[in-house]
Amino acid sequence: MSIFSRLNDWVAKNISHKLLVAFFLVFFGTYLATALVVLTAVRSSVVGAEHDALEQMASFKLNSLNTHFDQLRTDLHAWSKLDVMNDLASGDVDQRVARALEDMKADYALKGDLYAFNAAGQLIASSDNRRRNTLLPAAWRPGKAITFVDKHASPLDGSPIAALSTPVYSSFAKDLQLGTLVVTYPWSAVRETLSEQAMLLRTGTPPVILESTLRGVGGESVIEALGRTKPGDVWLQLGPTRYLAHAVANGSGRLLADWEVVVFRSPTYLNHTLSVVAWELAALCAVITLPLIMVIRWLANRLTAPLRDLTGFVAGITGTGDLSQRLAPTSRDELGTLTTAFNHMAGRLDAAAQERERFVRELEFSAQELEKKVQARTRELTAANAEQARILAELQSAQSQLIQQEKLASLGQLVAGVAHELNNPIGFIYANFPHLEEYVRTLLDVLDGMRQLPMSDEARAELERRLEEADIDYLRGDLLKIIRSGQSGATRIKDIISSLRSFSRLDEAVEKNARLEDGLDDTLALLRHHLQKRIEVVKDYRLNTAILCHPGQLNQVFMNILYNAIQAIEGLGTVTVSTRREEGWAVVAIADSGCGIPAETLGRIFDPFFTTKKVGEGTGLGLSISYGIVQNHGGRIEVDSAPGKGTTFTIRLPIDGKPASQPGS
Repeated sequence: MSIFSRLNDWVAKNISHKLLVAFFLVFFGTYLATALVVLTAVRSSVVGAEHDALEQMASFKLNSLNTHFDQLRTDLHAWSKLDVMNDLASGDVDQRVARALEDMKADYALKGDLYAFNAAGQLIASSDNRRRNTLLPAAWRPGKAITFVDKHASPLDGSPIAALSTPVYSSFAKDLQLGTLVVTYPWSAVRETLSEQAMLLRTGTPPVILESTLRGVGGESVIEALGRTKPGDVWLQLGPTRYLAHAVANGSGRLLADWEVVVFRSPTYLNHTLSVVAWELAALCAVITLPLIMVIRWLANRLTAPLRDLTGFVAGITGTGDLSQRLAPTSRDELGTLTTAFNHMAGRLDAAAQERERFVRELEFSAQELEKKVQARTRELTAANAEQARILAELQSAQSQLIQQEKLASLGQLVAGVAHELNNPIGFIYANFPHLEEYVRTLLDVLDGMRQLPMSDEARAELERRLEEADIDYLRGDLLKIIRSGQSGATRIKDIISSLRSFSRLDEAVEKNARLEDGLDDTLALLRHHLQKRIEVVKDYRLNTAILCHPGQLNQVFMNILYNAIQAIEGLGTVTVSTRREEGWAVVAIADSGCGIPAETLGRIFDPFFTTKKVGEGTGLGLSISYGIVQNHGGRIEVDSAPGKGTTFTIRLPIDGKPASQPGS
């Protein structure tokens, strides 16, 4: 038998053992949770302190580099203004520039060297006595101001360096460039500033590693890890090891604007601190456990002794079934109270058993009655919910129709206002064209008469010359063409305005007699630009009788159906509009040769908000509103469609404004 099985048997046979194990597990779980909280707090504190130190270290290293190179830039600018630099024009025949460069290197304790080139790019002097036949490298050519070149191989000796170069201008002629002054900075000094566990990057896409003192890790893996790091992360995964890391970059405007320093810290110190704390917590747990177990064991025995007596008493009652037995309390605590309560319970069990049988019978009867009431109530609620759903659908439909009608009324007012404002000026233009044509003809006749008047040869020659320059024969024909073209355009505008005013019909708030053919023609006139030359409209008007209606509302019905018919036709097609009379009904049929309506959606086309158009091309209210308008007139709309064969909408309206018996009803 395994040790776990023996432990399980030991716990199962005695309640005191259960209490002992339970108390111990509670203590151990509480202590373990506390230890985890302490370790987490210690770890967060150590990580925060280390990260702050890394941030200060990275900032210090980058600021040190910025300070070195900013000082070099300031010094280089000052050196280029020295009067001795004017000797570059003469080739420094007396070696004044060379001595000045050597002195500046010694006085300023420069780690690199100074080089002076003339305007032709030839080396004139240097602080290291380099041969003077060297030419200015392309990498050192300055712009109009000081130019900085980061890590590169020295064109003179191949060593890694950084360099700053500046043009040298004559102190006598400000625009005369005498040459170039260059100061170099050995890259080993940059490496010393970085020290260990650091990296210098040139930011960009992709970033470039300028220097890395991180041992055992490739630079490319660091760049990949930095690219995966989210803002706010302090850990950097490099291979199998996670490093604490912090990066500090220069802001814009600095000489080293694209430099970034990243410092790293191995988690060894953090792991050591956490190990020490963990061992201290484990030792404290061991010290506390032994006395705690002894206290828990004593307490468990005190608690379980009365329970063992009560257990034996209950077993005796269960075996004999004699509920008249009683157990004497052995204490005045909760266990004594439990014994008294058990005695009281035993006295009431017999009466409770009989009461239970009676209650069960009553409960079964009540359950049956309740089930009947629930079923009846469920049927009532189902009917009420269905009625509420129907009323809500009707309210939503009415609301959408009211909103759309209000929008259409506002649009009709705007259209009527615009048409009214345009009607007068276009009337003036239209009315003035006949007079303009008459006046032009009169002027041309007067001009022809002048050519027939007796005059001197010189005057007649001058008149003919001017008429020829003006090309009077061309103007005679073109003026009349322009007048007729303008008159035709004014006529078209006048017809469109008339159609707009007739279509809006804002003054027809009550029913009146109107010809449906006039409304159809006005609507087709407004849709003329949608027809273009691809859709042919065929009219078959046989009604030609005024009916009692709201013409403006019916025009909206015609607009919705005709516009849908135009949109249903792709490419060339035909729209047929016909009217006829059937007994007391006026019938309008609008048929198109479009794509048709599928059978599964044909029964829903008059539902509010139902549309088969793309998102943004329709609201699904046009046919619903049209259906309501026709119903309000006492009529009805019928639709007949087949996919690929087109659609026909048939509108039936009572001629005298009162509903008549529907044909076929």
